[in-house]
Amino acid sequence: METLFTFFFKYEPFYFRRGEFTFQWSLDAWLTVLILLALAAFLFLVYRRTFLYSQGPTGWTLLGLRAGFFLLLFLLAMRPSLVLSRLVPKENLLAVLVDNSRSMGIPTETLQSRGLPVQKLVEKESDFLQALDERFYLRLFRFDSRATRPDGPLELDWLGDQTNIVSGLEGVLADTKNLPLAGILLFSDGSDNSFRNFQEVLAELKTRQIPVHTIGVGPEALSRDVEMTQVSAPRVSIPETILEVRITLRHRGFGGSRGRLEVREGSSLVETKEVYFPRDSNTLTTTVKIVPKSAGIKSYQFSLQPLEGEEIQENNSRTTIVQVRDLPARILYVEGHPRWEYKFLRRSLVEDTHLRLVTLLRTALNKFYRQGIEEETTLATGFPSERDELFDYQGILFGSVESSFFTYQQMEMVRDFVGQRGGGFLMLGGSSAFASGQYQNTPIEEILPVWLYGDEEEGDRDRSLYIQGESKLQLTDQGLGHPAFQLSADNEKNTSQWDSIPVLRDWNVVRGIKSGATVLARLDPSLGVNPDRNNLPLFVFQRYGRGHTLAMLTGSSWQWQMLRDQEDQTHETFWRQVLRWLVSSAKDPITVETEREVYSQNEKVQLRAEVNDKAFNRINDAQVEASITSPEGDITTLPLQWDAREDGVYRAEWTPHEDGFHTVEVTAQAQGLEATSTTPASTSFLTSTGSREYFDAFQKRDVLEKLALETGGNYYTISDADRLPEEILYTQSQTSVIEVLDLWDMPFNLFLMTALLFAEWILRKRQGVI
Repeated sequence: METLFTFFFKYEPFYFRRGEFTFQWSLDAWLTVLILLALAAFLFLVYRRTFLYSQGPTGWTLLGLRAGFFLLLFLLAMRPSLVLSRLVPKENLLAVLVDNSRSMGIPTETLQSRGLPVQKLVEKESDFLQALDERFYLRLFRFDSRATRPDGPLELDWLGDQTNIVSGLEGVLADTKNLPLAGILLFSDGSDNSFRNFQEVLAELKTRQIPVHTIGVGPEALSRDVEMTQVSAPRVSIPETILEVRITLRHRGFGGSRGRLEVREGSSLVETKEVYFPRDSNTLTTTVKIVPKSAGIKSYQFSLQPLEGEEIQENNSRTTIVQVRDLPARILYVEGHPRWEYKFLRRSLVEDTHLRLVTLLRTALNKFYRQGIEEETTLATGFPSERDELFDYQGILFGSVESSFFTYQQMEMVRDFVGQRGGGFLMLGGSSAFASGQYQNTPIEEILPVWLYGDEEEGDRDRSLYIQGESKLQLTDQGLGHPAFQLSADNEKNTSQWDSIPVLRDWNVVRGIKSGATVLARLDPSLGVNPDRNNLPLFVFQRYGRGHTLAMLTGSSWQWQMLRDQEDQTHETFWRQVLRWLVSSAKDPITVETEREVYSQNEKVQLRAEVNDKAFNRINDAQVEASITSPEGDITTLPLQWDAREDGVYRAEWTPHEDGFHTVEVTAQAQGLEATSTTPASTSFLTSTGSREYFDAFQKRDVLEKLALETGGNYYTISDADRLPEEILYTQSQTSVIEVLDLWDMPFNLFLMTALLFAEWILRKRQGVI
């Protein structure tokens, strides 16, 4: 098609895309109009007899064909042209930047590396390179995580651990500073995995008027491959917690096939699962469960056994890190009166050394019974009235206790405990809970995931807000997958245990579910509950600020123990899972985190620490220091600087130089941190050579096309590279000259004029006016 276009229009399509259409013989508007009027008068005088003889549409058609012919002659006489900017040969520098990362070495269907065609093009004696050398002074670069310029020929080994296009372009711009750089030829698959922002380098390229011509390498899609695109697991946990991990697999060419998923903790196989790849979707999401048994940094590798004919096997596995803490999480439980729920809930945690339940039970008016306290002064005056005392807990439970038990300020502190501190809040059902406890229009209703009936609606007796009866819990699909409802690491066993759970004997009624909240369980309508009460929610949760809240609209989970054998652990497991999930969002006063879990060698790791006092007020004047321990045990100490854009946030960056797990501990010293500065915050990350290069390892044509478009360059496929040496001469730069290409002598013009005359002759012959 392109050859045919060139035959008719004299030049290749590229010249029409790059050039600006104009007429070399330009006339004033009034003179152009005058000539056209004269031409029209001439045509009318010469052809009026023919027009009068052929009245009707035929006459107008003949006149139009002849007018079109003369109009075309007039336009050609004005010398239509294309105006292009053209570089003067051998007066400019051209940079050739070649991707040398591992993804370029991935074999194609012919078992040759996808970068082999590039290697042939940039060989010293190649026709391509010689054609460029005739027009430009050349500088050759290769890049992976950074750009390098070899002293001799460009040698490619495709062993780079990263594709960092931004760093590659920055290296070229730095090397050619103050030189007449006419452009950059970028050979790459475009699979940038550096997470760098292109805006700064694009701005410099535009300022210096340097186009980037991109040459796409590799297939735009893989025909037979399975890739583990994501593993989502909690980064922090408590020992013996059942954790659900969500795994996403992308597949092509394996619809209807089965695979084997394996999970390893270190070198030990802890879980296997068979997965089925659907025919109607290229994405499969599945879940597996893991149970960390002890404290420490746990490494879990999730891998899919290679399938026959798979193009890339290195993208079948991912590693994630879970930091398992052995520090007991403190949970404050406030109960309005002695009841079975209180007794059995406390009993379920007696043997759990990882959760400390501190309870405040009102036994009579102004009389309280405290259990689980560490010191005699703990809760001595009742519910905490100071932020630092309340924020020392990670979770809060309200039982059947009315809102008047708390001051408005205390309820505001609970709201801030969730929203600012990131703690977890749970309200249990009961005769004095939710609307029955008058929590409407309070800060507690604000954080609850449900709407409560207002005072004006309580007069309707058909809408009783607390009901005693007999019904059973029915989990929703979201509930079956929620961490709080994992009674067993085996999915089938977990479902079976929930199906056989004993009945409940009470539940609270709410007005509705808040937008963004998730219903985890409802009343089972099959047990003959009042039809008006069908589908009532029992467990609802939502995120609020930095924490989350759970509404448990029943106070009779004790039935799950009372109606079971003494050895049955369902009730105990339920409460351990719920409370472990409840405190999972709680942050320490000092925290540290990295942007990702996995990095490459020599890639900058961004550290972000947050420093608060005991009341979780941000501190901006702390002395913050990080200690990083490498896999070999070497310790590096570096300070973190306050980020003026965020209160209480401190940042630093560090570059690892070896593979393996790195641990980071951060300490802070400042006024108000005496009680917390001795406990360092910690996190960890993994460096792995080259593994990232095998993920998303197909040509990102859209990225390359956008980069070329933004800088004024062009995108080429590797098969079109032979056109590139000539076409890139037509580039706008400070050293460009103007070149004019005539269009009046295009073969298409002769064809069009002949077609007009021939059409007129045929029409005349049919009308007998020849």
